[in-house]
Parts: sequence; C-alpha cells; structure tokens
Amino acid sequence: MKYYEIIIHADLPVTGKYPQVKDLKINFHEARALQWGKIRVWKSESDIPDLNNFIFQKGSKLTDIVTNNFVNITSGIFISEKTKSVFNLFTVNGNFYPISIYELDEKRSYNFLWYESGAKSKIDCQASVFIEYQSIEELYGEIVQINDFEDYKVKFRKMCIEKEGWDIVPKILKFKEYFDITPAFGIGLICNENVKNAIEENHLTGFLFKPLDIEISFE
Repeated sequence: MKYYEIIIHADLPVTGKYPQVKDLKINFHEARALQWGKIRVWKSESDIPDLNNFIFQKGSKLTDIVTNNFVNITSGIFISEKTKSVFNLFTVNGNFYPISIYELDEKRSYNFLWYESGAKSKIDCQASVFIEYQSIEELYGEIVQINDFEDYKVKFRKMCIEKEGWDIVPKILKFKEYFDITPAFGIGLICNENVKNAIEENHLTGFLFKPLDIEISFE
C-alpha cells in the first residue's frame, strides 16, 4: 500500500486568504488561546481551548481542510463536516472535536482533528529503521539503532555536536497498530492510497499529497 504526506493547500487562488482562520470572536484570554501553544503537552479534554468562536478572514474561500493560525498540521487540522464523514470510513489515529468557524455572522460547522505529534507512543522504534541524513546535499550516512524516543533525543544531540547539519530520519516506520490516517514521526500527517482516492473522489478541497519515500508498516 502506498502512503502519502497530507499537505494543506495554501495558495491564494485556492484559499482566498492565508491563513483562512486567523482570529476569534472573543478575546484570546476568554478563549484560553494560550493552550494552543501547549498542544504538545495536552493530556485531557480539559486542556483544550474554546473551539466555538473562530472567524474566517474576509475574502477567504471555504475549503474542506483549512489553513489556520492556531495549530500546526503536526498536531491537528481543521476539517469540514464532509471531510469528517469521509475520514469516518477509515481508521484514524486521533480524536474529532466539533468547532464553529464564522463567515461574517454565519456559523459554519467544522471539526478539529487532534492527534499526538509524531504518533510517538504508537511507533515501535526498535522495529523501525533510522538513518543519518544531511538535507543540504541530500546525503545518507549510517543506520542508527534507536531503542525509544528518549534514546533518539540522546543520539540526535550527539549527532548535532559531531556532524553539524546532519539529522536522524526514519527510513522504515513500524507502527504498533494499524491506521489509515496518522501522524508519523519526522514526516507530518500521512494517509494511505485508499484515503487519498476517497478525498479526490469526493472532491474535497484544500488537500495536497506528497508520496512518501520511506516504508510504512504495521504490526
């Protein structure tokens, strides 16, 4: 099965404005908007800020996946009801929360798909393959054995000292359970070919896809 990175289309002919969602109807303090900056350490629903008072910038086009000023695609996306209905046909590594985005005074129903950045708890590091990589010259180095993500951080810091400009990237990612749509460490949000085809067949707007050059596998 082929897998693809999901990219949010940001070109103005598609979105009208960038980002499409930039502000709130209520003040940032009331909306607990500072919580968006802490999204990587959210532990429960009580950490989630207000989701009912977003505003489309004037001149924005209403796409099915929305550029926004609140969350990066590594941790979540804003999607339409139509997109959620398509995603519900698949196994998604994440949780859906209803949100409201206002176009002028008209409330639009969307959804926030929130997920663990990199899906670190779902990846079997010892069964995955990591390799040294230098992005400027696109050079690969040696395979690096990673036991867990704490081990990754130690070896990454060591690499930064010893080989400036190098990184440790996945070549094979082995997940502990199956997903059709999931964040993936070192990549972003990914989906398989069945999801990509469903998005295209349902004419969902705002989606771009980049084929992955690494292997994705599941237990």
